[in-house]
Amino acid sequence: MKRRLVAITAIACLGVAGVAYGAGPVTAGPNSYSGEFAVSGAAGTVKKPVAVAMTETLGMTSTTAGNVGAPLTEIKTTTYGLRAPYAKYFPRCTVGRISANNGNNGKWNAVCPKGSLVARGTVNAALVSPAANLAGPGAPCHLGLWVYNGGPGKLTFFFTTTPQQCAGNATGAAAPWQGTIRQAGKYLITDVPEPADVSYNAANVGLFGSLQSEVLKFTRLTVKRGKKVYPYIESVGCRKHTRPYTITYTATESPTGSPTVGSGTVSGTANCR
Repeated sequence: MKRRLVAITAIACLGVAGVAYGAGPVTAGPNSYSGEFAVSGAAGTVKKPVAVAMTETLGMTSTTAGNVGAPLTEIKTTTYGLRAPYAKYFPRCTVGRISANNGNNGKWNAVCPKGSLVARGTVNAALVSPAANLAGPGAPCHLGLWVYNGGPGKLTFFFTTTPQQCAGNATGAAAPWQGTIRQAGKYLITDVPEPADVSYNAANVGLFGSLQSEVLKFTRLTVKRGKKVYPYIESVGCRKHTRPYTITYTATESPTGSPTVGSGTVSGTANCR
C-alpha cells in the first residue's frame, strides 16, 4: 500500500534579513519533505540587476514510522526575480569532461576549469535494499555535491565521497549527471532529474538512496569580459517586497524508477528588498 508524501515547509530566510512563509501540506506519495530557500543580495531591477548568491536547504521531515524515504527521481525549483543569462561567458565543465577524466588520481572533477564551479553543497542520505521495502534506518552515506556551469541552460552535478563515508562506496560510484537552468517569465527554474545511480539504483549496486538532508550554495559568481562584469545569477526585482519560490519533489518506490508515486511541492515566500 502506498504511503503518503506530504510536502511541508517551515522556513527562515538565510540571506537578506527577513522571514519566509511556507504553504502546505501537499499530499502525493510516500515521503514528507521540507524546503528552505534564501537569496543573499539586493533586490535589483531589470535595468539595474544585482549579482546574488542563493542557498537551497532540502530535507526529509518525516516518513512512515521506522522507514526511510522513497528515492527521488526529480527535484525542481522555481524562484521569482532571478535570472542566469550569461552562462556562455563562464568556463564550463560538462558531464563528458568529468567522465573522460575517469577518476584520474582519485580526483574526477579536478579536470574542471577554474571559474566553472557555480555551487557546492553537502548531502546526507541513507542506503537501503529495495527488498526491505524502505524499512530503516539504512546505511548512512555522506556526500559532497559539486555543481558546474555546463554551458547555456545546463548544470553539471557530481558527487564525491569515500568508502568510510558512504557504506563502502567511493567517488565515481555515481556518474556525473546533467540538470537544467532556465527562465520562465519572471522565474528562474532549476530542474534536476535524479538518475538511477544516485536514486533507485544508488552507486549501481541495487540500493535505494533516500535523501535525508541537502544544503546547496550557489556563490555570488561573476566573470569579466572586456570592460564589463557579468554575474552568473542576478536579481532583477521582487514582487511586493517578497520573493516567491517552490520546491517540487518527485519520488518512486520501484527499483526500476517507474512508476513514480507522485510529487509534492513546498511553496514559500521570502522578504526581498
